[in-house]
Amino acid sequence: MLARCARCQGTFTTDRYGRQTCPHCGSELLLPDPAAPAGAPEAAPPQQPPQPPQPPPPAHGGGPGLPPPSVPPPGYGPPGGWGPPPPPGGGWGGYPPPPGGPPGPAGPEAPSPFAERRERGFFSAFFETWKLVATQPQQFFARVRIDQTGTAILFGVIASTIGNVASSIYGYFSGQQAIVAMQQVLQRIPEDQARFVRMYMQAMSGSSIVAQAVLSPLLTLIFIYLGAGILHLLLKLFRGAGRRFDATLTVVAYVHGLLLLLAVPGCGGLIAFVWGLVAVIIGLGAAQRCSTGKAAAAVLAPAALLCVCCCGALGLTVPALLKGAQDAARQQPTNL
Repeated sequence: MLARCARCQGTFTTDRYGRQTCPHCGSELLLPDPAAPAGAPEAAPPQQPPQPPQPPPPAHGGGPGLPPPSVPPPGYGPPGGWGPPPPPGGGWGGYPPPPGGPPGPAGPEAPSPFAERRERGFFSAFFETWKLVATQPQQFFARVRIDQTGTAILFGVIASTIGNVASSIYGYFSGQQAIVAMQQVLQRIPEDQARFVRMYMQAMSGSSIVAQAVLSPLLTLIFIYLGAGILHLLLKLFRGAGRRFDATLTVVAYVHGLLLLLAVPGCGGLIAFVWGLVAVIIGLGAAQRCSTGKAAAAVLAPAALLCVCCCGALGLTVPALLKGAQDAARQQPTNL
């Protein structure tokens, strides 16, 4: 008797009805008996051929010659609430830069490394915080805690004092050569002009450096609070103050740490000014959850106002000076 397999459509010869095994594909099939009653069961559907057992995948990576698994092993990853795991070299945060536009409260706030200086070590925590403020201001100020203003102010005061003292010492030694030349000039100029030269020479003395070192922490503290207050008022004016005053104070205090660049001889002051200006604009936008444009408007508004005032003063002074010069020129022949 000739039969056909319903799975592989192969034909084979058999001498009985009922369950059969296809000699071609090995699947089971049921050959109905024509003489069987009408209620006999129909042929069973073909079954899949048995598969050989597969070895279990490796637990923490592929075997020899196999790619590593795409799913990380169990237990891998940071604790809940934080972003991606920190980089292999350690560091603070470890999260990628936020997308374009004003950053939002994407996760819980974290203390700065300087706030953990007892655990990390003072110098390590200080320079790690300084590096974050200088190179990653948007990521840093988007996640740093704003309720630790004392830590931020201490960081800014220490860095600013070091930069000011180092700049004063460098100016003292470089100014000694100028003082020697000025002493020779004093003998050739009138007394009213010599008075100003003596005042400059006194400012270059060692006692002035000691006074700057003593007063620098107090002056830095005043400038931090004064600058933060002005910027916060301007942010409110431009509708960019999305959070309370502590956020603005935290940004201004940490950015004051960039005044450490004053210790760089020559161009340290210019670098600190430009770098700090960029960092405070980015930091205010990230900390206050506002756009960079509003933060830039609040930071640059005092400079723009100062320029307008200076231009107005020049506009009033220069014509008066020119008129006075013209009147003097007209009266000169008469006096002769």
